[in-house]
Amino acid sequence: MAYRFKLNESFEEGFRRIAFEQRDRVESQLRSPNEHAVAVHETRKALKRLRALLRLVRPTLREHVFGEENAHLREIARILSGARDRHVLLETVIKLEGACGPAAKGAGDTLREILQTANGGNTPNVDAAAIQLALERLAVAEERFSELRLIGRGFEAIGPGLEASYRKGRRTFRGAYAEGTDDNFHEWRKSVQQHWRHMMLLSNAWPDYFAARVSEARGLSQIVGGDHDLALLKAFVRAEPTGRISAAQANTIEKLARQRQKQLRAMAQPMGVRLYAEGAKGLHRRMARYWQSAVARKEQEPEKAPPSKGGEGKAQARAAAFKLSTQTQPEARIDQGQGGAHLPHHEVPVRQSQSSIPRHREEQKMDK
Repeated sequence: MAYRFKLNESFEEGFRRIAFEQRDRVESQLRSPNEHAVAVHETRKALKRLRALLRLVRPTLREHVFGEENAHLREIARILSGARDRHVLLETVIKLEGACGPAAKGAGDTLREILQTANGGNTPNVDAAAIQLALERLAVAEERFSELRLIGRGFEAIGPGLEASYRKGRRTFRGAYAEGTDDNFHEWRKSVQQHWRHMMLLSNAWPDYFAARVSEARGLSQIVGGDHDLALLKAFVRAEPTGRISAAQANTIEKLARQRQKQLRAMAQPMGVRLYAEGAKGLHRRMARYWQSAVARKEQEPEKAPPSKGGEGKAQARAAAFKLSTQTQPEARIDQGQGGAHLPHHEVPVRQSQSSIPRHREEQKMDK
């Protein structure tokens, strides 16, 4: 269940396969008997992967279609967000105490008590009704994804979306440091998160190179993510009713949070300069060449016997069933050969990947 396009499949086939895999992962987590904190956290990560995938193909969809699907996925995440957000605030208080030492201790104790009471302990509680509602919305999401069609041939099925997302990242990076507001940094954070997931999706083109870029962008997203957590903590302190936390304690937390944000933003700036050094069009062209070269090399490899289906079986079976159904509808078929090759949709070869277990572990490690 690796979150990657394959070199021997069309991007539409890969889009559908990955979407089904992530959908299966969400359902598995929500139905898991494990503690809810882990299930909700993993579910929200899978939903972010789905939204990043959707944004990558945005230019090949009608804008209202993208808007509807993105809003539907965002709503599923919102259903599960309350308890998780309180848990993040609790972790943020602990990190702030670690970074600021005794200065945060008194106010931190009070905040921890408030948040632990709201959570019912140190881990978030998720209402069973919320989980059931999320599962129902997820079933609808699968139906909607199965009906999506991509327009574009070869890398151009995703290239414009990659370019647009990266361009937005460069713009929000400049805006964050020009304006300096929490909202500006939050917008940049979202762009950075999308970029490292896009790089993971393309990593079969050049695994070593993309692994380095994913690592750099993911590290940056964690830093600006810490900045966003502190912004949420400041908002929580300001909104907390008087009496539960004193004005002096609230002022102390806000002051320390701003100081820590200043440190994190100083750390993030040179990383952003390096990550966004290239123009958006240049990045688009370079990634297209990497992908097309990798596809050409893949085509020169000798044929291998297909391995067992393993963990990708369910998602690939549904994607294959959809492909067969479209063969009876020529008007709905999309020409989409890889690497610029012009192949009708029903003639694009699909081969099963090798065992998905090692790659699944790698993905977990990178998305931890």
